[in-house]
Amino acid sequence: MPDGRMEPVVQDAPVAVGPGEMYRVPAGTAHAVGPGSHGTLLIAEVPETG
Repeated sequence: MPDGRMEPVVQDAPVAVGPGEMYRVPAGTAHAVGPGSHGTLLIAEVPETG
């Protein structure tokens, strides 16, 4: 069972991301990992289609 909790701050707003969840941050958006976060972070760059 995965564990951990990431609390990214996206454009100055905190976001809670729990085990097994995903949160997409569009390219060029200001973001950071907030204090108290723990677990494994996976970053995948996906090219825009259009």
